[in-house]
Amino acid sequence: MKCVVIVDIFMQTIKYLARNSGFLLLNGITTNILSFFALLYIARYLGPEKYGIFSFVFAFVYFLNFIPDMGVHQILVREAAKEPEKAGKLIGNGTIIKCFLSFSALLLAFILINVINFPPSTKSALYIASLGLLVSGTGAYGIIYEAKLRMEYSLLFNLANKIYFLAFVFLAIKGHLGLNVFIFASVSATLVHNLLMVLFSKKLVNVSFDVDLSLIKQLLKEAIPIAVASVFTVIYFRTDILMISFLRGDAEVGFYSAAYRLTDALVFLPTVFTTSTFPLMSKYFKDSFDSFSFAYAKTFKYLFAAGLMIAVVVTFASDKIIDIVYGSEYQNSVVALQILIWATAIMFINVLISSTCISSGNQQIISKTAILAAILNVILNLILIPSIGYIGAAIATVFAAFGSMLFGLIWIQKNLLHKNLLQLTFSPLISAGVISLFIILLRPYADILFLSVSSVPIFASVLYITGWVDSDDKKIISKLIPGNRV
Repeated sequence: MKCVVIVDIFMQTIKYLARNSGFLLLNGITTNILSFFALLYIARYLGPEKYGIFSFVFAFVYFLNFIPDMGVHQILVREAAKEPEKAGKLIGNGTIIKCFLSFSALLLAFILINVINFPPSTKSALYIASLGLLVSGTGAYGIIYEAKLRMEYSLLFNLANKIYFLAFVFLAIKGHLGLNVFIFASVSATLVHNLLMVLFSKKLVNVSFDVDLSLIKQLLKEAIPIAVASVFTVIYFRTDILMISFLRGDAEVGFYSAAYRLTDALVFLPTVFTTSTFPLMSKYFKDSFDSFSFAYAKTFKYLFAAGLMIAVVVTFASDKIIDIVYGSEYQNSVVALQILIWATAIMFINVLISSTCISSGNQQIISKTAILAAILNVILNLILIPSIGYIGAAIATVFAAFGSMLFGLIWIQKNLLHKNLLQLTFSPLISAGVISLFIILLRPYADILFLSVSSVPIFASVLYITGWVDSDDKKIISKLIPGNRV
């Protein structure tokens, strides 16, 4: 009876969640397609070496990008979801914090650019890219769209951002302009996004800029563990590109970045789901712990299966993908893509771990998982990059992600939810084995892209046959079908 009540509570919000996730999915697909074409044209226009500089510049800025936020954003979303009437005050004080931090980040960036002995061309590119840190100051306005589950606005803002960026890139290529113009295009596109976010917020909330020092202190105190996690996440995600640049050269950065951008684009899939569920899980943790536990288990189940299927398909199709996307000039990126896609599959679960810990007020665990991942990544990069270059960096990324995932899952099982999710992985693993065999046997006789698409329904059929789809899953599916009542 208790289980039925839990499912019913979850079902009450499933359509609203599906609507929000639908907008986020459409957002992710359309913006990633637009970004994909923009970066594709940039990569082909600039070539591996200059594209390596382009990637290095944004990797450098990414190292400082945690400063304008310092973990405050997710705390703001969580608190606004729990107490919607305080959203205006939260946004106002959050913006004050972010603006101060943005100026600090920009100042630090300029100091580092002057202190480090960069080539003059790289230095000018870094100055332009660093202006993006200043744009981040208005990011607090984004919390209202997440807390109120109004992600159709996010879709609008991101579409405007990417269409502007793509148009700028086309004009720059047509005008035979240089590297710095493409960097400026990216920075100005972010400014367009944030300005729209501020303008449309008036429809949903009245922002109050009355300074509340006690609230600012509380937000910063709550955000410190996330800020620490952000520092080490930055090290984990971008130290490889910097190390490849210094140890192996810009061409290898270009090959690695080409593969990395393809896999990184797929992380929007789990982010779509966890961004939608985060406000709900924050509320569930406060009001109904059983519903919180149920939502976590279901999300793990779906994300594990989706990540595993994508990793298997991309591994077999990587040669074709690189050739279609970048051309023969980037064939050295194939092996990197085959390895990095498994880090992406693991990230499907790591995104859930992060969302679960923060929504439950255990953000200090995210700090520990990020520190572990960063340490593993740096050590393995130091060992592997000097000998096998960007392939070693890809291997290091996978092992670091796996170590972080294990730590997070074990902590949640022992200290928070006491759920053993191992049994949920058996059917997806069997399904992965079946489609791998299917592709290997038929690859000599059929196009790999056709086999990849065909493997998706086969994967789903094996899941169903092995009993992975239970009665609760069927209820959720029925609830999502228009006209159905459960």
